[in-house]
Amino acid sequence: MASESSLIAAVQAIFESAGSSDERVLVGIGDDAAVISQPKGKVTLATDIAVEGVHFNRKWSSLFEIGAKITAANLADIYAMGGKPEYLLVAAALPAGFSVPEIQELARGIVDEAKKVGARVVGGDLTASATLVISIAVYGTVKDPILRSGACVGDLVIINDLPGKSAAGLELLKAGISDERTLAHRRPLVDYAAARDFALAGVSAMCDVSDGLASELLHIARASGVGIEIRTDEAIDFAGGEDHVFVATVSPHLPFPRQAIEIGKVVLGKVVRINGEPAVHKGFTHFPE
Repeated sequence: MASESSLIAAVQAIFESAGSSDERVLVGIGDDAAVISQPKGKVTLATDIAVEGVHFNRKWSSLFEIGAKITAANLADIYAMGGKPEYLLVAAALPAGFSVPEIQELARGIVDEAKKVGARVVGGDLTASATLVISIAVYGTVKDPILRSGACVGDLVIINDLPGKSAAGLELLKAGISDERTLAHRRPLVDYAAARDFALAGVSAMCDVSDGLASELLHIARASGVGIEIRTDEAIDFAGGEDHVFVATVSPHLPFPRQAIEIGKVVLGKVVRINGEPAVHKGFTHFPE
């Protein structure tokens, strides 16, 4: 296996070339920590960890796709807060035999996704492991954070797209089918612009659908102390996650956001009902009760 210094050198050029003109980065990769000039405003931070065999499978996903997918999951969390991602820290635990070309492919996937929103990698860490583990932390800025606790009785419940494509792709991959229908699982295409439009429209609460739509609706209801009634004829997958669709609540008195699909409303109470039936947490969880 290549040395740690050669692995770091191999990805440093890729990460730095993606944002070399950013004058706010006072100290980038190569020191104990990055130093970034902080403009006035609020900072929003998120982190995520992905483990081979749990979050991704190298049998059907390339390292480029894996890097992009994990990055997208982190960026979506910042957009769900109404924020703008700026900088990423990437840490990886690499199995024996992981080569320089392999870590370069992973790095290029991370950079490709980060470039979509103008974010860049400014540091990270490497260590050895029995399996591939990747962790990304994102630093972003936000003017007015959108919280899960902001939903109000009378608000409409909206989503920017129908979820379920990633879960459907995963089932095909498990069945040995790998075609364009599985891309939604291998590398979800997150509509960051839709999340931005939701924020600009003044949504009261918003979540990134990472663990299933029913799960995120329950999060909003519990945090806001409200009930939610979902009534829709759309064929919506309420359990599948990883599409990184955005679900939000918005006052009916505000202009309807672009791309929004109305699926329900916020009501008095504490129960989430889907077509009259109480919702249960059917999304993915690492620690089932």
